[in-house]
Amino acid sequence: MKIKLLYISFFLFSFTIIFSQSNFSSDVTIVRDSFGVPHIYGKTDASTAYGLAWAHCEDNFYDIQLNGIGGRGRRGEVEGKDGVIFDFALKFLGIDTLVENRYESDFSPEFKKIIEAYVQGVNDYAYKHPEEMMLKNLLPFTKYDIIKGYCITITLLSGVGFSLKAIRSGDVSSYMKPNEKGSNSICISPSRTEDNKAWLLINSHQPLEGPYAWYEAHLPSEEGWEVIGGLFPGGIGIFVGCNPYLGWAHTNNFHNFGDIYKLQVKGKKYLYDGKYVSLQYDKIPLKIKLGNIKLSVKKKVAYCEYGPVYKYKGVNYALRFPSYTNIKGAEQWYKMNKAKNFDEFEACMKLDDLSMFNTLYADIDGNIYYHSAGMMPYRNPSLNWKNPINGISSQYKWTSLLPYTKKVTYKNPTCGYLYNANNTPIHASGKECNWNGEYYPGLQLFEYNRGERLAELFANLDGKKISWDDFIRIKFDKSYDSSGSYKDRFGALYNLNQNKYPKIADAIGLLKRWDFNNDINNREASLALVVHHFLIKKTEEPFGFLMIRDKKITEEEAVYAISKARKFLLKTHHTLNPKLGDIQRHIRGNVSIPASGSREVLRAADAKLYDEEKGIFRITNGDGYMQLVKFSKTYGVEIQSITAFGSSSRPTSKHYTDQMQLFQNQKLKTMTFDKIKIYKSAERIYHQGY
Repeated sequence: MKIKLLYISFFLFSFTIIFSQSNFSSDVTIVRDSFGVPHIYGKTDASTAYGLAWAHCEDNFYDIQLNGIGGRGRRGEVEGKDGVIFDFALKFLGIDTLVENRYESDFSPEFKKIIEAYVQGVNDYAYKHPEEMMLKNLLPFTKYDIIKGYCITITLLSGVGFSLKAIRSGDVSSYMKPNEKGSNSICISPSRTEDNKAWLLINSHQPLEGPYAWYEAHLPSEEGWEVIGGLFPGGIGIFVGCNPYLGWAHTNNFHNFGDIYKLQVKGKKYLYDGKYVSLQYDKIPLKIKLGNIKLSVKKKVAYCEYGPVYKYKGVNYALRFPSYTNIKGAEQWYKMNKAKNFDEFEACMKLDDLSMFNTLYADIDGNIYYHSAGMMPYRNPSLNWKNPINGISSQYKWTSLLPYTKKVTYKNPTCGYLYNANNTPIHASGKECNWNGEYYPGLQLFEYNRGERLAELFANLDGKKISWDDFIRIKFDKSYDSSGSYKDRFGALYNLNQNKYPKIADAIGLLKRWDFNNDINNREASLALVVHHFLIKKTEEPFGFLMIRDKKITEEEAVYAISKARKFLLKTHHTLNPKLGDIQRHIRGNVSIPASGSREVLRAADAKLYDEEKGIFRITNGDGYMQLVKFSKTYGVEIQSITAFGSSSRPTSKHYTDQMQLFQNQKLKTMTFDKIKIYKSAERIYHQGY
């Protein structure tokens, strides 16, 4: 009997694979180029989406699976405390039920076919590779799981995640400040380029590995989907990239995308418009991995007129963000993928279904464009919107969103260039071309070194034609602005009196001599890297915060960090000034390469202490996927790209590390839409599963 049941189970398992793959296997061809990047040719957009799922699973099923698990609300079972935060947010914010209730009505029939084909591709791969599954009883993944993964990710990025962190830190007033994920982008008009083409830099800063790391793919279908660019695991299309007509980049913007309200609570009621109103309660079931056991818990949460309520240390805070009320961001990206001119692309931007991001753009008609998008509350400017807001009045309950026409937007400025590096969008070009529209509550106004540095580097070109060498030099600039926000906020490091602190006078002297450059051979930069490390530990704040917060580094903090860095370097490297590349490395598997750059410079490199005994720091965030593109009607689209490691996240693959040396050498590989060239130079051509 057991043998018979086993035979039936095997037959059904095999039939599931054969039946599901037969829907698309003859419609999809995957072509791997010499770097392993997949070019996925489908007869329909849906079949291309299926092929993308299969190819990406081949390269990184772990993180695709993790995002699907996140959509199911089960990351706590895999990642413990770190994962259960996502599970809690998914349910606390109501994203799980929102997606299920709105899926059929909010997505077009065309896009639903693409979602469902993608999900089928993931499931088919999973059924064929059961040994790679993280958890039992996961399959099949559903269309809801994938969209929930999109929604929770972009919601947390749009300020909700940091709001929860700010409440727990006790510093709600600064909650709108950013995390350390950022990006650079530049677009230059043909009027300013040496070859009279429009240029675009796509340079997003994300973790180099994990569920939010970039993956490069080319998605052509016979229905007109034709795009090359980057996406995250679980992505159904390209997030940043180009098609044969145009290209776009995203950078994180840090407008105030929502609000935190401090409630006055008595018992189970809160004060609202002069009377006490009952809170509504629910219990969220969660499961968390603790060692070898999985603990089931229930978290009691409340809801009020503003939204969900988070209680911490006896204080009740309500969160109100539009990001967790919209599920259509994935389809907006798909429509951007398929836009063929500026009007079509701008129509996509006007949908406003992505809850954040600056978007910079260039096309074959010579247009350049920048829109600081996002789902921003339309707030009454006569009210004081400083967080946390006193939640006793309905005056502060906004009910609509800021329209497209009021957001910061540029098109074809006479200065001939646009840029953003997570700095305020009101500074994006030459002084005479910067935005002069009406300010609105929540508009990001703070600067970063990268934005200040871009302004300086472009100003130095003084209206001249820009060469490709200039463009590359600007992108890979490794310096802090000697008179900008870095020098201002970290000034205490460079103003210490050596006579006052004789025990660290040698280290103080080195810092004073530093030219603020972070090349691999720079010897003072290595000391600065370690000093920054200890400042982060001392202040318990991200480096980005230290650059923009009101409070500057104090003399006491500077002395502490320099003292610790001095001791660390002498112990691990027996000198105060090893070359930066000796202590900062680009590491994956058995490959370890000297790494230039630093936190918050244009050659962005966020290094974490990797080997305390040897004193080695490893780059974990910063420059990852880069695409540099030229656009013209005569020559079409010319694409160069690079990624930090390689196209595969599997250590056994030769494409696990094959782009690392190029990446650190600031070299790029050529990409193309030309099918003949792609097939001619292919490393492998196959149908999924074979």
